[in-house]
Amino acid sequence: MKKLSLFAFGFVLFGTQAFAAETTYTMEEAVKKALLDNRSIISAQKSAEASKSALYSARGAFGPSVTASYAVSHDPYSDFQKSLLQGKDLDETTYTFGVEVRQPLFQGFQLLNNAQKAKLQSEYDELQLKKTNIAVANQVQTAFLQFLMAEESVQSAEKAVRRADEQRAIATEGYQIGVRPKIDVLQAEYELSSSEARLIENENNLNSVRAQLNSFLNLPVEKDVDYVGKLDSVPFMITFEEAVKKAFVQLPDVKMAEKSMNMAEKDMGIALGTFLPRIDGIIQYMSTGRNGMTDEDLRSHGYDPSLYVTSPLENTTIGLQATMNVFNSGQDFFKVRQAKHGVDALKAQVELAYNNAALNVKVSLLKLQDAARTVDVSTRALDSARQSYDDAKTRYEYQIGTNLEMLTAQSDLADAELAYISSKANYLISLSNLYAALGEINASLNTK
Repeated sequence: MKKLSLFAFGFVLFGTQAFAAETTYTMEEAVKKALLDNRSIISAQKSAEASKSALYSARGAFGPSVTASYAVSHDPYSDFQKSLLQGKDLDETTYTFGVEVRQPLFQGFQLLNNAQKAKLQSEYDELQLKKTNIAVANQVQTAFLQFLMAEESVQSAEKAVRRADEQRAIATEGYQIGVRPKIDVLQAEYELSSSEARLIENENNLNSVRAQLNSFLNLPVEKDVDYVGKLDSVPFMITFEEAVKKAFVQLPDVKMAEKSMNMAEKDMGIALGTFLPRIDGIIQYMSTGRNGMTDEDLRSHGYDPSLYVTSPLENTTIGLQATMNVFNSGQDFFKVRQAKHGVDALKAQVELAYNNAALNVKVSLLKLQDAARTVDVSTRALDSARQSYDDAKTRYEYQIGTNLEMLTAQSDLADAELAYISSKANYLISLSNLYAALGEINASLNTK
């Protein structure tokens, strides 16, 4: 019994540790988990696989096709035909079996264009998958950083509550010994209530961000997952020219625009192919027989075998078939014009994709630079707010300063702490956005 208890205790201990390990993620682990299990990515993966199947199907159109047919027909003779054949019942059944082998020899380049378009579509969907990966990684990093920001905001709010409670205690003590007015106590209690309300708001925000992050990782939104990390600034220096070159090479949007234009060009080739003939090589085999009973079977039923065809008739033909659409009231002509206009429109979209890529890089760089400067400003502001709070607290305790000075310094410190936390998170979020604008995934946001 003791051994069983020790075993159960060990199972609970190690099982609890394993469970804790499964519900703890760093930023890098969270991004990798999302890239494996996020539903948007899985959907994009299935679309890419479907495109590959379509490509194999288009390539298969170059090979031969084989069709087989089998038919059974019953052809009763008329009374007149029966009288000519001495009244014999010559109702007959015909069995026909056929096989056709067709090999495309020339299809007006339509097969080639279809195959090339299918290849481009497959490459397009692979790029769409990469784009989805980048977007999901950026979403997870943003939510993760917002979680860390919310977590530090809760800690800051808890400090503010403790400071407010300490100030309320000092004001109450001063009132009780007659050195402070009642209004100091009331103002301190109001400040404490306000700090507690902000704490509740930050705790709700923390739970909301955790639920959103869970959904990105395909985890139950109510699961209490622990996301661990720090809002430490990561130095990142890159010139605009270098960033734009990277974006033009790596960004899926640019390449997707080019693939769309190339597919439109293949559509135009398919439309032009309708003006050319189509040539197929054909081999046909046909076997036709009647009844299906042997001579012995016919005799056993009282029929004369000489009046029936019991051996099948076989025929094999080999030939070429050429077809060409001569006139269809301008349908093909306008399809070609439609395809040409589609190509011209997508050429403009390619130029727009390059312009948008450069614009996104520029905006992301500016936001990152502004965020870095904001971190410096908020750091200095926090230092000043702490010194101001310490000075106001000392002055109040020695009955030199007023309660208003103390409450103002206390509120300013709380605001400065939140601004500092927000600036650190915004810098890292801006860095994640810049990587997304460059077409890269940096799961940990560490400088490579």
